Amino acid sequence: MAKKEKNSDKYIPELEEKIIDLSLKLKSKSNELNAAIETNSKILGKFTHNLKNPVGVIFSFSEMMLEDLSNYSVEKLEKHLQIIKNSATFSLALLDSISKYTRVQSPNFIIKTQCLNYVELLNAIVSLFKFKASEKNIELEIAVPAKEIFLTLDEAEITQALTAVLNNALRYSNENSTINITIEVNKNNVETTITDQGMGISKADLAHVFEEFYVVNTYSDDKQKCIGLGLAIAQKIIELHNGKISATSTLEKGSSFKIILPNS
Repeated sequence: MAKKEKNSDKYIPELEEKIIDLSLKLKSKSNELNAAIETNSKILGKFTHNLKNPVGVIFSFSEMMLEDLSNYSVEKLEKHLQIIKNSATFSLALLDSISKYTRVQSPNFIIKTQCLNYVELLNAIVSLFKFKASEKNIELEIAVPAKEIFLTLDEAEITQALTAVLNNALRYSNENSTINITIEVNKNNVETTITDQGMGISKADLAHVFEEFYVVNTYSDDKQKCIGLGLAIAQKIIELHNGKISATSTLEKGSSFKIILPNS
């Protein structure tokens, strides 16, 4: 009997150590869960705040039109319908952005990669922006290596990320300016730099540009309202590709976004 008790005593410290280890892991998971709940709560609050105004505008103007429709001139009707359309367009864009953001943030989201010609992909994306850029008389200049660059990427997701960064550059670029897009191949990675000559970002704001719903300027020069999710989505997609995105900027001179993707 004494021998059994002695053997049992030997395992007590080991069991205590395992219990402490499990307790610490449980506490860590609990903290992660609480942080996720808090983050989701903040996002929901910001989403509700951003959606409330355009939906309120749609309701108010449609109610006003229904009450006084017989006295509406064609010009007034057209003006108020345009306001409703703009608010509805923003609301739909917000819902679409929220859907994309929650999708890429999900722990179950998996990118579907394949070997792609990165130069060809980037050229195709830039070409889609040329008409929009011409409306502000902005030149899109792309400098890429002569040789092909093949990277392992999710085509749809990386296209969305690059589109978000280019759209941001175009939105805040001054008229009659230039956006430069360059690719540099290093030993272990490929760097894509998108530089504009726009209004720039202050040091205080620069630290937050990749946060969800963070907006430096609510409206661009063309009066398009910014949702503040494009760069947050782009960052997550790039990180899922084991890459990085960073930004530098000087007020009144422009901003530069660098995307680094592994070259393997």
